[in-house]
Amino acid sequence: MIEHTQFGTDVLFVPTRPRDASGQVQLELRTLPDGRLALPVYTSIPSLVRCCGPFQHWSAIDGSGFDSVKASTGFDVALVDAGIPNEHRHRPPEPVQVDDAAPPDSWLESGSAWGEGNLR
Repeated sequence: MIEHTQFGTDVLFVPTRPRDASGQVQLELRTLPDGRLALPVYTSIPSLVRCCGPFQHWSAIDGSGFDSVKASTGFDVALVDAGIPNEHRHRPPEPVQVDDAAPPDSWLESGSAWGEGNLR
């Protein structure tokens, strides 16, 4: 179990991938050059953003969460406040193209007769 004195905080922030359709969270583990499996952990959200970039998804874990992650993943080492190279950082999401000719999914999304003050 982690202790406050071990990392300087009671809560750690861990990088994750965006949630998939099942709603499950996947941690972003790293394989080090020597083959060890590493869990990046950050002592604050500002530290995570500085080290991973502003588009990084994350979750917070406490001591019991840290122990559970260790048991389920078997990582070898925790990398504390480690920088992620730019080429491995998440990028901003692609803008969604909107087809103006397509009908809206809801009358609330456009200026339909019902949405333009025709309710009496």
